[in-house]
Amino acid sequence: MTMTLNGFAYPEGLPRTVTDVVHCQEVADPFRWLEDAASVETRAWASAQQVLSRALLAGLPDSDTARDLMTALMAAGTGTPALRRGRWVFREMTEPLGEHPRLCASGPAGHDDRVLWDRSAMARWDPSPDGRTVALQSIEGGREDHTPLVLLNVPTGEITARMPHTRYSPIAWLADSSGFFYSRAAKRNGPQELWLRRHDAEHRILASPDDLCRFRVRLWHDRWLTVAIRRGSDLRNRLLLADIGTDPRRPVWSRIQDTAIATTVPHLTVRGELFLATTYGAPAGRVVTADPYHCDPERWTTVVPEDAEAPLTHACLLEATGTGAPQLLVARTRRGRPDVSVHFPGTGRPPRPVPLPGSGTVLSLDTDPGGPTHLGWTSWTTPPATYRVDPVSLALAGGPVRRHQDELHEWREETVSADGARIPLTLLRRRNRADGPSPTLLLGYGGFQQTLTSSYESLVLAWVESGGLVVVPELRGPTATGGKHATFEDLEATADHLHRRALALPHQLGLLGMSNGGLTMAAATVRAPGRYGAVVCIAPLTDMVRYEHSGLGHAWRHEYGSAQDPDAFRHLLSYSPYHRITPGRPHPPTLLITLDGDTRVDPLHARKFCARLQHEAHGGGPYLWRTYRNSGHASMSRSARQQMAGDILGFSAFHTGLRLASPTAR
Repeated sequence: MTMTLNGFAYPEGLPRTVTDVVHCQEVADPFRWLEDAASVETRAWASAQQVLSRALLAGLPDSDTARDLMTALMAAGTGTPALRRGRWVFREMTEPLGEHPRLCASGPAGHDDRVLWDRSAMARWDPSPDGRTVALQSIEGGREDHTPLVLLNVPTGEITARMPHTRYSPIAWLADSSGFFYSRAAKRNGPQELWLRRHDAEHRILASPDDLCRFRVRLWHDRWLTVAIRRGSDLRNRLLLADIGTDPRRPVWSRIQDTAIATTVPHLTVRGELFLATTYGAPAGRVVTADPYHCDPERWTTVVPEDAEAPLTHACLLEATGTGAPQLLVARTRRGRPDVSVHFPGTGRPPRPVPLPGSGTVLSLDTDPGGPTHLGWTSWTTPPATYRVDPVSLALAGGPVRRHQDELHEWREETVSADGARIPLTLLRRRNRADGPSPTLLLGYGGFQQTLTSSYESLVLAWVESGGLVVVPELRGPTATGGKHATFEDLEATADHLHRRALALPHQLGLLGMSNGGLTMAAATVRAPGRYGAVVCIAPLTDMVRYEHSGLGHAWRHEYGSAQDPDAFRHLLSYSPYHRITPGRPHPPTLLITLDGDTRVDPLHARKFCARLQHEAHGGGPYLWRTYRNSGHASMSRSARQQMAGDILGFSAFHTGLRLASPTAR
């Protein structure tokens, strides 16, 4: 059966009387029944919604152009730099029409180049120092609650061992390749524990109190083992250091940071000099030295001071240059742009800047044991790439050719939010485009102490090349004064700024966000539906009263608060998109996207929100729900990514008035 509303024949999904009493307040939940993904009713609703959304999206005027644009822009193959271990060289390759990256290896004489893994997406892979074994974790069907760990024999390509109950486990190999440290649970979804697997025997090293704890492990110079322990969404960590001596089964621990009071990342030289990049006593980050055996923070010595105007994002020890004195490579973000320099602790020498490829984002800094230093990089026109940093000249080598750099104009502006805070904006437009209001794609996140930065995205390039404007505000998260409402006020201030500057009119403004960003866009929509012309939410949270009961919600209490707390409950309910829809009020066209293998944000959020919009938001629309198979929060096949990007592009372009440029005209 269907119900016809706003001119659209939606599949019938009738509300039911379900009311909870939470802290003496009644909370209606009319579509609770859609939480059960396995029920006959939910499956029927989802199937009918999928038929509707596919038909409407395929019927849009530029749907074929959108699909062709995404196919063309995503067609280029990619690869990681070669990684040498022993006599073997490894590379991750993505063929132009490949569904997932492949792990390839080339070996000594007599061993042909071979594909070690191409059966599913990879979470990570770590070859042993001698190159004869790879510890590889896969992602199956997009699910991340379990990333199976296998050991691959490189010469034969055979799987020699399987380790159960791993989830994005760190891998730290011993120098003689006899074993490695890793984390796993005793049972599926149980608490993670740190283990040493050596000579096919297992030794438990550390336990954790609950399933929220995660380990980050690294072995330095085959002697110093560092273990950072985070809990849930809290970016602060405990930090332990061990001298494994001659018996790695019995580490002798020093507690560098015994409680999670700051985010602290260790770096050790071959002589055992300990450097810490930390937010302890420095919210924007600093680098200190510490005695590995007497690690009281009061004894730390600052070698790279905090710069409140340029938060520290990455640090590592620079490749040895023969001077013997340690050098530090430090990356910061200064007024929205990366700033990388080399520091010389204890010498009095001023820092030396590292020349960068342009405007972009530093993804990583790392130095291989006894090898080169690498800088991970991306930008609006450069796919993620790795450069080698020359230790003497500091020049970067090995990066890819930038794409479309002559077609894109990037600039920065500021707006003022409701509480007076200044919100930086990044704006992107095709060069030499005439001034005046343009169909605009507004991207945002606003949470987990993260903001969106410059990164390669085919959808952004397609929008700009077609004559549209892309705007990326640095939205604040719930730690700002005013809590989560500050995020939405920042977004509203951005929309008003674009209108004042005659850059975009309300009907030309399309919102796009994923995960927490999807929550941001859904909440902004129900707060002020008339400000926007279209909304796309990918894997959004929408029911903030019950978010803790599904997916990884229980791990995010540090970010959002818990509905078990009366004050936190009232704040959650005050912006929860599912509960803030105003009956009878039209909302902009909305596309809600879910990924059927998503184990972080349960698709139930989008199902419930879509059903309530269809039933209560009279006028406006359409309000569509679309899902993609065998896809997850962090992993999608090439064809699924192309299909999703084409759907988003076609939907947003049509409802904001952007005429897409055919790929043959590019």
